[in-house]
Amino acid sequence: MKKVVLILLLACFSFSTSAFAAYTATSHDLTVSQPAQHKLSVGLWSTTNETVELSLYAKGPSGQLNKVFSTTVNIGPTSTSPVEYSVGYLSAGTYVLKGQFQGSYGSLGPVSLNQAN
Repeated sequence: MKKVVLILLLACFSFSTSAFAAYTATSHDLTVSQPAQHKLSVGLWSTTNETVELSLYAKGPSGQLNKVFSTTVNIGPTSTSPVEYSVGYLSAGTYVLKGQFQGSYGSLGPVSLNQAN
């Protein structure tokens, strides 16, 4: 009986702490066909003010991720979207963007990588 109560308490605690934890949204695969300087365009949305860490990763042949760019942005209900960042020179290949939201009310919108002019 003590074990059952302990398990139930642990389950409740785990649920309550994860409900307020940060979460990560991941984009679809982004393809770069021409090696060049690129800019990242990403739509961000949130009903509250929060901080988002955006990280762009090169995706290797086995699916391994190698971070090539990272920035932190503050967003909120009145923030303009999309936001654009120069991410520097990118080789041809597949990339993926991850957005680490500190709160629980945001989303990662349309994402694209385009050659810089």
